[in-house]
Amino acid sequence: MALRRLVTLQSHLLPSRSLAITAPLATRPLTAFKLGSAFSTAPPADMSEIKQLVDSTIAENNVVVFSKTYCPYCKKAKTILQNITDDVKVLELDNLDEGSTIQAYLKQLNGQGTVPHVYIRQEFIGGCSDLQQIPADKLKKMIAGTA
Repeated sequence: MALRRLVTLQSHLLPSRSLAITAPLATRPLTAFKLGSAFSTAPPADMSEIKQLVDSTIAENNVVVFSKTYCPYCKKAKTILQNITDDVKVLELDNLDEGSTIQAYLKQLNGQGTVPHVYIRQEFIGGCSDLQQIPADKLKKMIAGTA
């Protein structure tokens, strides 16, 4: 029974299902596969470096969005902000080796485990739905620093 589960799991992890099973899954290095965004083939980044990167990005930019390229909520949030200002700093976490670590630090920072993370003038706004609740006039004033 356990062997059947391993063969089934192995068939899902192999690049092509047409490949013959030549060795049990346990003998293949799992680091060769990237499973979703929870695992990375890169070595874990030092959390102090991640903290410095995130904190300086938030401090040095008026508008920051921590995003993922495939996320429809991230796309919506970026569109809302880019329609108001060209000064939007976007970090696409799925394109960064340390993206998972950055997202883990953001969760420690503000308690939100999902993307997008929107910051305006160093203030955490929230995600897309939080951003959408802010009237456009107020959002413009927040970005301009006059709110």
